[in-house]
Amino acid sequence: MSVPPPLLEVEGLTKRWPGTTAAAVADVSLAVASGERVALVGASGSGKTTLARLILRLIEPDRGSIRFAGRDLLALRGEALRRVRADLQLVFQDPLAALDPRRRVGAQVADPLRAHGLVPRTGRSAAVTALFERVGLDPALARRYPHELSGGQRQRVAIARALASRPRLLVLDEPVAQLDVSVKAQILDLLERLRREEGLAWLLITHDLGAARAASDRILVMAEGRIVEEGPTAAVLAAPRAPATRALVAAELRLPPPPERPDQPLTAPSVSPRTM
Repeated sequence: MSVPPPLLEVEGLTKRWPGTTAAAVADVSLAVASGERVALVGASGSGKTTLARLILRLIEPDRGSIRFAGRDLLALRGEALRRVRADLQLVFQDPLAALDPRRRVGAQVADPLRAHGLVPRTGRSAAVTALFERVGLDPALARRYPHELSGGQRQRVAIARALASRPRLLVLDEPVAQLDVSVKAQILDLLERLRREEGLAWLLITHDLGAARAASDRILVMAEGRIVEEGPTAAVLAAPRAPATRALVAAELRLPPPPERPDQPLTAPSVSPRTM
């Protein structure tokens, strides 16, 4: 039986900022299958957020390819790109910054419905109500402004907005980094429920190994712009091979990072693979 192609497939993606010698993202390849939960972890400055912005076409790569649902994402322009972006949505780290402070949150959740022509004007209020209920929010909150909501409520609004276009893949950029422990667990539980109900795949960008353990089946470790280790999440974190992975695990345990071994290669064998 033939294996279906990945939903997202990135090959040789590279990005170098002007005036710098080292690439922010260097020859990165990865794949995410339909319904799969993949975490991309790394220390601050490792290149993971730049990689996410490249995948979403928020910035353009110097070289490499990005295919989504079989289409060459880098070849798309205008209306064709806008249609694909309905299937590929981003949840930001800071929902307060991601939401317009001058507009009610219900109107912002309705934006994808209007932009992608998914629901006629007369049905948008009911659709927003349904989206609020799906993410565990009282629909009455739709009339409030972002500053009137808690951090957890704002992140639920951001998730509702991302779900409005019925995406197939979510890119989650540190979605629980600014939340306290109890709210973090609630948001991760919500995302997992929605993933199962909607058949979503996601790429979770995080430095939090606890979040990666809870919300991924496969993990990619990034350091100095490169993927240095990948594999099943539990296996990689239980026996990390790359120095960068060992340092992340040691930091989680609040231990000093282990010394690098010069005889150990930096890379491990890889496994096969806003509305905007």
